[in-house]
Amino acid sequence: MSRLHPALLYLTIYNPTLCPSEEVSKDDEDAEEQAQILFYTSQERATSRDKMLRQVGLAKALVNFSEIFHPTDSCHNVHSQSRRMIMVNPEPDFWIHVAVELAKTPRTLLPKLKAKGNGKGKGKEKEKASIQQPSYDSHDGSLHDYALRAHLFRGYEQFKLTHGSFTSILNSLGQEALELQLERFFTVWAWSWDFSKSFELNDDLGLPLHPLYPFILPLLDTFSSQLPAGLDVLFLSPPHVVPSTRYRQSNHPPALSRHLLSLIPRHSPRHEVDDRPEASSPTEKGATANTTAKEVGFGSNPSSGFLGMPSSLTMSMDVRNWSWPGALTFGKGVERKSLVTGREGIKPNPSVAESASTVTEVDRGALEDAMSSADIHGLLEKANDRLYVTDPDGVHEERLEVDHSGDTPRASRVPSPLPVDGSSTSHLESEKPDRYRQLDFACTFVFLPESGDPLETHRRQVIHLRCQSSAVALIADADNIEDYETRVISEAASQMLHEIENLIVAEATRTSEILPSATKILQPKDNYLISFDYFTAASPDFIANSDHLYDGKQLLEQGSHITEVFSRGQQPQHWHVSKRDNASGEEREIFLEVARKETSLSDVDNILQRLQLHSL
Repeated sequence: MSRLHPALLYLTIYNPTLCPSEEVSKDDEDAEEQAQILFYTSQERATSRDKMLRQVGLAKALVNFSEIFHPTDSCHNVHSQSRRMIMVNPEPDFWIHVAVELAKTPRTLLPKLKAKGNGKGKGKEKEKASIQQPSYDSHDGSLHDYALRAHLFRGYEQFKLTHGSFTSILNSLGQEALELQLERFFTVWAWSWDFSKSFELNDDLGLPLHPLYPFILPLLDTFSSQLPAGLDVLFLSPPHVVPSTRYRQSNHPPALSRHLLSLIPRHSPRHEVDDRPEASSPTEKGATANTTAKEVGFGSNPSSGFLGMPSSLTMSMDVRNWSWPGALTFGKGVERKSLVTGREGIKPNPSVAESASTVTEVDRGALEDAMSSADIHGLLEKANDRLYVTDPDGVHEERLEVDHSGDTPRASRVPSPLPVDGSSTSHLESEKPDRYRQLDFACTFVFLPESGDPLETHRRQVIHLRCQSSAVALIADADNIEDYETRVISEAASQMLHEIENLIVAEATRTSEILPSATKILQPKDNYLISFDYFTAASPDFIANSDHLYDGKQLLEQGSHITEVFSRGQQPQHWHVSKRDNASGEEREIFLEVARKETSLSDVDNILQRLQLHSL
């Protein structure tokens, strides 16, 4: 029989200290209970008020009952035959409660033998009702409490980062504004929770560090030392990150690096980018289709591209070409030779040019009506305003680089400053060192807590300097960065990214030249996962989703008196170790999986000792 995946039943956020905003009767206890519920969503399309109050009331009763026996540690999870209930307390007096149905398998029912004699009518009706209702066998091991709690806390931290803490919103904007923001965020977040995917301990512990973290960190700290004191640096290369020493000392929430990493698009493979006709001049080779820094930073579509900039507009569609002769005629009535000769300085045939001018008249109103996206209208207006903006002296003329292989003029990424004498800068651009190449610039805003009170969140600005799939994020301690030397920072960041890229290429070349021996290929590898300060370092391609590792992590969370957990499975007979270690000066957690059958407990302990000496 097919197994059904776990499913979310309902999720609610409540505060038992809230009171109704309007006066209600003292006998109306339901109104007081309902005023404490800030958000509720259920698997059922329409949930009655009584059912919602019963579910929230059960969660509050369980918490209050557990506090009788342990005032400082309330109830966090409840197991039943078919569901799992989780309660987390992210802020004082605020509770997030979720109920998840366990994975289940339909039970096979054997046909019942007919009973002798004539039964009564009521007995037959009950028998038919029991046959019509299917029965299931629930799988208690399909969910891990630590994985559910970690996912709930990640959702809360993401909301806090983009909107602010529950307490700050309630104190500054009121309960109605808090309910509205919770509705907009957690409705989408809750039903995007995919229970069909297996839980991975790697994601629950933090973001993975770059494999070359020990070599990239000195370059990042050198770059960070050149910046003002109010900027923290984070290197991003999906799916890896490298935090600078200053970034770690600032104690930023783990959701910040995860949120910033999600804004960096993955770079397409190099062979896909280079499959285009070769340009015939250095200017054509340097032609790009990226937008300016202003357009990248303030894109209006948050669903695609870098920080909301539509990738289809930035890469393949140039709306400034729509008013060019022959741009939208699709090859009808316009001779290609006339455009080529005109660009090379040869005078075209007047009759041909005259016919081309008559054919290329485009109905702009009909064209705009055909476009469904509002972003295209905005870019179209910008294109019309900037298409022929030139200075009479030729000093501030907008520079267009033309790709002759596709007959599509494309604007340069960021206009470069002209020299003082006003001469052309085309030859300077071609001679510019690669380490000073221009970067894509973008900015976003987040809410970060102050050092004293984690519940008092304030708006902070984050700027991105991106080159292909790598980026540098600068977290400013103020709301704006107008006082910083952005040009100097951009040049230093470009040089650092160039050095990191050379480092990665050199390491990839060195690794490809090493041929593994037959013993290493055939022998099972020992996999490890080390976590510290919400960052992880793991064996290549290792996904820690074993129940033994989750159980070991949950035992480590129960108290400081448990420092290590050893376990061994039956089929297969793999060793699993979970250990808390602070020998290196900072607390780390080490998770080890040994897949060799002949390995003894002493051998596993020796492997663990070598991992403890592993320096990140």
